Amino acid sequence: MSRTALVTGTAQGIGRAIARELAAGGVRVLGVDITPHASGWIDEVIVADLSRVDECRRVVTEAGQVDILVNNAAILVQEPLETFGMGDYDRVMAVNLRAPFLLGRQLGPAMAERGWGRIVNISSIGARTGGLADSAVYSAAKAGLISFTKNFARNLGPQGVTSNAIAPGAIRTPMAAGIFEREPHLEALITADIPLGRFAQPAEVATVVAFLASDEAAYINGATIDVNGGWVTT
Repeated sequence: MSRTALVTGTAQGIGRAIARELAAGGVRVLGVDITPHASGWIDEVIVADLSRVDECRRVVTEAGQVDILVNNAAILVQEPLETFGMGDYDRVMAVNLRAPFLLGRQLGPAMAERGWGRIVNISSIGARTGGLADSAVYSAAKAGLISFTKNFARNLGPQGVTSNAIAPGAIRTPMAAGIFEREPHLEALITADIPLGRFAQPAEVATVVAFLASDEAAYINGATIDVNGGWVTT
């Protein structure tokens, strides 16, 4: 049976790897990003600003039937709490938390009517730990995403729709590269604290997404899977 996945944040990093992994498994992939992009494995790209409510609604309309929703898009603003601007606060919360809620709220019930669906939310190790010193808002949004995941699991599970989260740790992405440009000393400190002794590649998160989106994961619901090399265990 051919299935369609809507994956947000596919222009780079983890989202790009997720799109590739799902497509390799025969899934039709619709990518969503604020940045226009193309690849050989994304069937269609919807360019949208997920910080806007109307844009989230447009994505749902343009996507049509969606069987698998992967909420991956996120933005990070690093700023001390005492100087964190409310405009940045609203934007981070809008993209990282409100957009997954809106997309899940609109697409989840349609999945339930068909009796099958998968929602996978990409959270963060910061949701477990509070994150780096200047990433409080990002980490709070990612913690909220775990709570939404559990609530969607309770509400949609009886109709055959599972909702799960993944909490990546240190991953080689452009977002991580930006952090280390500002704070070069952090990379060595973090690596030394990871039992596996290295950062993960985006593909190592993507394979977990593909599993959670499969029929084989039908009894996993409301879970948060840590992909962090043992950096934090909960």
